[in-house]
Amino acid sequence: MKAWPALVKRPTVPPREPVPFDPKPVVAFFVLAYAISWVWVIPWAATGHTVYEGEGWPTHFPSLLGPMLAAFAVTAWTAGQVGVRDLLARMVRWRIGWRWWLAVLSPLAFFFGVIGVMAAAGADLPTRNDFARISGLPAGIGIVGVALLVTVVNGFGEETGWRGYALPQLQRRFGPLAASLIIAVFWAAWHIPQFFFLNSYKNFSVAMLPVFVLGLACGAIVWTWIYNHTGSILAVAVWHGIYNVTGGTKAAADGRGTIAAAMWTYVVLNAIVLLVLERRARRAGRPSILAAR
Repeated sequence: MKAWPALVKRPTVPPREPVPFDPKPVVAFFVLAYAISWVWVIPWAATGHTVYEGEGWPTHFPSLLGPMLAAFAVTAWTAGQVGVRDLLARMVRWRIGWRWWLAVLSPLAFFFGVIGVMAAAGADLPTRNDFARISGLPAGIGIVGVALLVTVVNGFGEETGWRGYALPQLQRRFGPLAASLIIAVFWAAWHIPQFFFLNSYKNFSVAMLPVFVLGLACGAIVWTWIYNHTGSILAVAVWHGIYNVTGGTKAAADGRGTIAAAMWTYVVLNAIVLLVLERRARRAGRPSILAAR
C-alpha cells in the first residue's frame, strides 16, 4: 500500500559540525605570502633601486600577487579542487545587492566631494595626469589603465589572500574583530621591504609609521565588514583599488597631501563607526556587526 506523502518519515540530517581551527595552513599561508612577495622586492631594495610614481620599471607590482598565490596554494593543499573553485567563485561574486555596491563605491563619492570642496575653497587642484602617476606603473597608460591594473593586481592580489583566505580561517577561532587586527599586523609587516624600495614610502617620517599602521588596521575592520556581509572578494578588491587610486597617487600626495589625508580619514571614520556599533551590539547581546550574516 502506498503511503501518503505527509506520513512518509524523512531521514533526519544531523547538524553540520563547525570546522575546527587548524593553525598550520594559516601559518603556511602567511609564510608563503611573505616569501612570494619578498623574493621579488628584497633583491631590488638590496641593490639600491627605487620605484618612482609614474614609472613602470623597476616595479613592485609582481610582489602584490603574493597573498593571492599563497591563498590558492594553501587552498589547493587543504581543500583541493572544491576549495579552489569556491575561492574563484568568491573572486567574481558581483551579486551582492545595490546597497553593498553603494558602500563599496562610497570612497569614490567621498573623493569627488573632497575635490569639490577644494575647488570651492580656491585650493590648487592637482592635474589630471598626476592621478595616473602611481608607484610602479607607467603614467602613459592613463587614469583608466592605472585604475584597472591597481584593482586587478593590487586589489585582487592582496584581498584574495587577506580577506578571501586568512579572514575566514582566523575569525573561526578569534572572531571577526580580533581576526581583523591580527591580519592588520601581518599586513603591515608584509609592507616592510617596500619602505626601502618605494619612493613614496621612503619619504615617510618615523612619526608617520603609526599613522600608516592605524590606517591599515582601520581598513582591515572596514573590509571585514564588507566581506563578511557579501562573501565577495570582488567587493573588497574594488574598495581597495579605489582607495589606492584616489589616495595613493602623486596627485593625492602633492602639496600638503590634502587628498591623501582626507581618504585616510574616511577609512578611519568608517572603522570608528563600525567599532561603536560593534560595542553597542555586544552590550545589548546582539550578533556582531562585523560577523557574517
